[in-house]
Amino acid sequence: MAHIANNIVAKDKKLSEILSGQRYKIDFFQREYRWQRAQIESLISDIATSFLKSYSEGDEIEKYELYDCYYMGPIVLCEDKGSLSIVDGQQRLTSFTLLLIFLHHLQLKLNIPESHTKDILSFIFIKKGGKKSLVINVENREKTIISLINNPNSTFSINEELDESCQNILLRYEDIVKLFPHELSNSHILPIFIEWLLDRIVLVEVKAFSMDNAYSIFETMNDRGLSLNPTEILKGYLLSKMSEGGDEEKMEDANIFWKSRIQEIKSMTNNDGDLEFFRAWLRSKYADTQRSKTALSENQDFEIIGTQFHAWVKNNTHKLHLKTANDYYFFMRSDFDFYSALYLKLIEFNYEYKSNINMLYINSFYPLADSLTYPLYLSPLSKMDTEEDINNKIDIVSRFIDSYTNIRVIQNKSITQSSIRWTIYEIVKSIRNMDACSLITQLEGELERNCNGDIFKHLQPMDNWGYYHYFYARILYYLNIDTIDDFSKLMRSRKRQSLVLHQLFNETDFDSELDLPILNSYMHSVAGYGLIKRDDIENYNHMPDTRSKILFLKSNNYLPEFDFDNNIDTAMLFIEKRDKILNKLTSLIWNITLK
Repeated sequence: MAHIANNIVAKDKKLSEILSGQRYKIDFFQREYRWQRAQIESLISDIATSFLKSYSEGDEIEKYELYDCYYMGPIVLCEDKGSLSIVDGQQRLTSFTLLLIFLHHLQLKLNIPESHTKDILSFIFIKKGGKKSLVINVENREKTIISLINNPNSTFSINEELDESCQNILLRYEDIVKLFPHELSNSHILPIFIEWLLDRIVLVEVKAFSMDNAYSIFETMNDRGLSLNPTEILKGYLLSKMSEGGDEEKMEDANIFWKSRIQEIKSMTNNDGDLEFFRAWLRSKYADTQRSKTALSENQDFEIIGTQFHAWVKNNTHKLHLKTANDYYFFMRSDFDFYSALYLKLIEFNYEYKSNINMLYINSFYPLADSLTYPLYLSPLSKMDTEEDINNKIDIVSRFIDSYTNIRVIQNKSITQSSIRWTIYEIVKSIRNMDACSLITQLEGELERNCNGDIFKHLQPMDNWGYYHYFYARILYYLNIDTIDDFSKLMRSRKRQSLVLHQLFNETDFDSELDLPILNSYMHSVAGYGLIKRDDIENYNHMPDTRSKILFLKSNNYLPEFDFDNNIDTAMLFIEKRDKILNKLTSLIWNITLK
């Protein structure tokens, strides 16, 4: 009889089952939480799309049981001496925990009736053996996770050094706040989505009973071998069509060039960078149709390119003007060469400050989804363009994306991929190969349709911590552009001298006779926050009165937009004046003029 240490048990489990009744630890070789924005964006987009394919307007909560499941793949666990370790899967499970924390806060914010609320914290905490702890129980992350549960807004001004995992946990939670689809954030649909998420998302739990066995499974599952990805399949198809012309020299030339350029893309991006390029290129130049917004609609050009671009090319050779063997050769050696080189240029602009095109770099700190931005950039570019034309068009599009993104966020509109995808892809189609003047006219029209009245509303509430750090960094950059050589220095980092978003006044700084709603509207307005260095926060918080705080802000040049000539010594007057200043500044920085 086989020893239990050699056993392996695999079974499908709902997310709710994985996160119920167990306490997990994470072993040394899977220690850090390293997911980035792209992975969170992909997760949220995939599960939201899967849910909305089944959901129909008016569905009652019990109908979620009939919705399609969404399979998340395997996780590997090791059970040894009563302890359960996550060997492979902590990135997904930690990310789901962050999503559940966000949903916990959202259902409270929406005042959902008790009959339709879910006790989400029961999937984050466990009480076992007389001890209450986090389900994913990693000691050095506990304080960060619990602070997100208790008060996420105050978490982002924690004045202490954080390790890599905790820093990423905070950043990914911010991403979830930004990326969660607006259409799911209402009191009717959210309870259905939460039930579906917990009950219809399925993972394969692979459980081993020795660490050697578990790690062997981990290695096997993460060895991709020599399987072909869609890029290789596409190359094989294109070369096969070239072979019909019988010119082996051209085939060899195209093959060598293709491999070299794909390797260049991967080295500048990641292992899936080539896939993202082809999706962006084909959408920008050739996709015509989109899936209808109604439930159960079939995927069309834009969606099929996102999942099977190699098959889409094979079925749409007429759109790509591919008939002869020579057509396929020039598609690989001319079109592919031109647009992949542009893609690499955009990647470079995205990650390195360039004085001639700096807005693309600045946009990268609060970006739209890559699946939307890169098709926008590539769409107006043509092989007939000069280098000056190309840089000019990239600059125009980057300024459009900047205004479009910020105007929407300030007006509390969603910029998630699922909420604006339809609009952005229609814009992509409308600006193909446009000259610069026509491009400006078209994109200014889009901004005019998107911007209604004043961008910044009076006493706008602070409801998006991740964004408003960026918002104030942009104001500092705008007012000090000649003295700030790198925008990244204004964004939060792990350095003690970095800036953090901080509430400037507390309740004691206001008139004690103010009605509570009025007090809250002032104290929690955007104008009541600012960026302060981590090292200064403790000193600032111990200032004896409002006047001292205002003088501190002035002497440290934390509010360069503010005119301190007036004798303002109350928090209420300070916020009223700053509110008006912010209204004017937002209209100067983000407007509908792209010239």
